[in-house]
Amino acid sequence: MITVNVFGNTLVILVVVRNRSMQTPMNYLLANLALADMLFALFFIPRRLLITEFHHPSGWVGDLLCKTFTHANLSWVASVAAVITLVFIAWERYQAIIHPHNKRGRMTKGRLRNVIIISWVSSVLFLLPETYALYYNEKKRMCAWNFPDWLGKTDSVLWLFAIGLFPLGAMGVMYGCVVRRLWFSDDHTTNISQRSLLQSRKRVTKTVLLITVVLGISWLPNLIYYFLEMFHLINDTRTIVTNIGSSEKLFRVVTYVFISINSTVNPVIYATQDRRFRRHMWRLVTSRCRSRNNKVFLHQSGLGACATVSGAGVALQGVGIECKLPDAPENHYETCNLETY
Repeated sequence: MITVNVFGNTLVILVVVRNRSMQTPMNYLLANLALADMLFALFFIPRRLLITEFHHPSGWVGDLLCKTFTHANLSWVASVAAVITLVFIAWERYQAIIHPHNKRGRMTKGRLRNVIIISWVSSVLFLLPETYALYYNEKKRMCAWNFPDWLGKTDSVLWLFAIGLFPLGAMGVMYGCVVRRLWFSDDHTTNISQRSLLQSRKRVTKTVLLITVVLGISWLPNLIYYFLEMFHLINDTRTIVTNIGSSEKLFRVVTYVFISINSTVNPVIYATQDRRFRRHMWRLVTSRCRSRNNKVFLHQSGLGACATVSGAGVALQGVGIECKLPDAPENHYETCNLETY
């Protein structure tokens, strides 16, 4: 799952970075979400996998490891950043569709940069109290929090409401307005360009709406479980014993699996719901007819060979095999003999 996560989310980031046509505010936010999902998976490894393969040191070294890696606090930072990013994505969709002529709500480059910075700084600040309270408990052979019971309950309330219910509720309201405008509006335009824009907006909205639904399904069980556990409203006695003698409660492990799947499945959603993402991701994986620095040699095998430029790509037309450059428009194939250097 870790390999699939890193591979898929790396593809998403590369698609946005390497293709000018994909460098929109929405896609930059999706790339930030992909970065958060990838970091979550990478920092989740010590907690779920590596902790069972080595003897955890004690003392200040053990405390430092708990605060950074073995309790996976950095993965929780990434997960909070992902939730905040999804809220900004919902806001961007709401402004673009409900208030398309409102310049104040438009996602400019400067505002986009600030939004991305806010998502990460806010997530770090949110996790600071937990990080400060973490230490290595030698008796239980696990990382634990050194704060009173009431503070643990406060932490669970903040996670459930500030990271779970409130963001999902806000996104639900905004997407409800967007869906009503796109699918249930009485405005049936006959203009071809307007109809194309409408279809594009529907496609993007379906993608981000599906991502939000998957987030809610994946995260709410863990947040609710943590809340019930801290308020002693649940007694989960079934445990899984690791090979270092520590134990994990069974249902908690199941919720961890859910949130791990959530960070992995988003690239699949992009590929299945968005034709442009699917096309560019496929090119990154399988493209063989590549040019370097946009320079090519044409080996003429007949008279009348020529070179043409179309859109962002270069197509060479002559007599020979069919090929397509990575950045050429969809369904734009030319007959050519191509050699890169």
